[in-house]
Amino acid sequence: MEIEALKKKWDINPITFNDRRKLHAVHSQSYAPAVLNKSNEIDWDKYYAAIELALSIAFAEPEKAVDGLTDAEIDGLGQAIIQSYLFIEKKANGGVV
Repeated sequence: MEIEALKKKWDINPITFNDRRKLHAVHSQSYAPAVLNKSNEIDWDKYYAAIELALSIAFAEPEKAVDGLTDAEIDGLGQAIIQSYLFIEKKANGGVV
């Protein structure tokens, strides 16, 4: 499977049904406070756990795959992987479908 992020194409592992459900659960929990409280509050621990999970699913050796990237770039790549795996599309106003 191939995605584009950070002005580069990345070959990532396909995601299994079970892994997709795990990733969806952790990712959803990161935004639960915002939804429940109608705020911009994010559970950052869950957010970063979702990024780490996505990277570990995407790459056999995540540390090698992201070698040389800044933390912000790693986060951007992780978010792109999550969007690809969970079929998240961005709205024109910056929200998600």
